[in-house]
Amino acid sequence: MNLRRKDRTSHMPARQRTLRRSLALLCVLLGVTGCILPIIPGLPFFVVAARLLGPRDRQLRRAIVGGRQALRRLRTARQPLLRRAGHQLTPHWRSFTRLMLGT
Repeated sequence: MNLRRKDRTSHMPARQRTLRRSLALLCVLLGVTGCILPIIPGLPFFVVAARLLGPRDRQLRRAIVGGRQALRRLRTARQPLLRRAGHQLTPHWRSFTRLMLGT
């Protein structure tokens, strides 16, 4: 008896999953480039990459949880400027993750 969890994307052919992942990786690279260069906007590429990966993607969920934990550490920092930055960034992070996941 197989007790492992079933893959949620098993309904998609392997070729399609690979294509979606590679397009998402390309969008992430363009998003990082957009963060570095002021000519290209980076945010839309991150949103497209997250939509391509889907809300059940394990790496995307880990990134969201990692960002949430980093903001929690900022909110409990000893330095008042870091604490204030954590409190100000938290609502933006929540709306950004809702936009990325489509919920």
